[in-house]
Amino acid sequence: MSKSTSRACAVALGASAALGHIVPLHAESSVNLYGVISTGIAYVSNEGGHAAAKMVSGTMQNNRWGLRGVEDLGGGSRAVFVLENGFSIDDGKFQQGGRIFGRQAYVGLGNDRLGTVTFGRQYDAVYDTLDIMSAPVAANGMATHIGDNDNAFGSFRHNNAIKYVSPTWGGLRVEGSYASSDSNAAANNRTFSLGGIYDGGALRLAAAYLQLDHPGLVASNNPNGAVTDDYAGAPFVLFHSSPLNASAGVSRQRVAGLAGGYSWKAVTVNAMVTQSRYDYQDSTGLRLTNYDLNATYNLTPALVLGAGYVFTDGKYSGFDASPKWHMGQLSVDYFLSKRTDVYLYGVYQKAISAKADIYLFSPSSGGSQGIVVAGIRHKF
Repeated sequence: MSKSTSRACAVALGASAALGHIVPLHAESSVNLYGVISTGIAYVSNEGGHAAAKMVSGTMQNNRWGLRGVEDLGGGSRAVFVLENGFSIDDGKFQQGGRIFGRQAYVGLGNDRLGTVTFGRQYDAVYDTLDIMSAPVAANGMATHIGDNDNAFGSFRHNNAIKYVSPTWGGLRVEGSYASSDSNAAANNRTFSLGGIYDGGALRLAAAYLQLDHPGLVASNNPNGAVTDDYAGAPFVLFHSSPLNASAGVSRQRVAGLAGGYSWKAVTVNAMVTQSRYDYQDSTGLRLTNYDLNATYNLTPALVLGAGYVFTDGKYSGFDASPKWHMGQLSVDYFLSKRTDVYLYGVYQKAISAKADIYLFSPSSGGSQGIVVAGIRHKF
């Protein structure tokens, strides 16, 4: 490619980087297969009034396999794509509504100076910037903010999404996304997000905002919009319809979050605050504020100890109710190699004016629920 052609291509790119997978500078053309396989044996104290022991898929990262491609276009420019499938290891079924590439499916163009712009089914800025400092990820467990109400754990993705991710400037990376309704009513099931993360080595800071207008199948009746069945479905979400009327969906959801982390020798500590606001179609509403504090300690290079505490403070509008959830997590993670680890963790949740419901498990019949999970994870 000539210099003039590469300059013209670079201007056309616009800019940014594919979320979570930053392409190396001057990358050679390649297609790579990657994935995660994780499963565990879990004991849960109360699921609908009964204790249970069972195999649970995705107990330390959800299972996936994917293809990641890069074509070097010259002059610091490149074409990129990701196709990523989610599946359950215990029965082999597709997840994300049975989609073959339900986790991610996008293609785009990138440039070293301008960044990368991508098109397709993608994550939002909340997940991209905050997930890495949340308790279930940073401290190795399942203390996910109740119902993943802020999507910091990435329970739903965005269809029809255009995303821009900047290059990294002195440790700072910013991004923005817009996912369209793909209908003649632009606000009928659309989303947008903004976020940034600074990684200075020992210090990490992040902030993000996400807004969903008439999301999901119940609220919009637009199955081709930005978020659909994985937004509306169990077991990941609890708050996507009015508590007074199950047919009244979310008219608008707004999420804002701040997080910070610091590493010193073998210790890493993270703190996060997020708030989710739901406006329902029947004029009721809900505010959930999540406070997340977690830490890890590398006892040896192969052995990691983790602990986390999450408190969620809820307040409904339109009627008098203030649910609250306290959740604690302890974990031990031992790496047999760079790609394979075994783990043991426990999570206990106490709910006030609500039912306890730990992520991936069915709700308790009462206000408390505890789990213990032993499992194995392999990355390739």
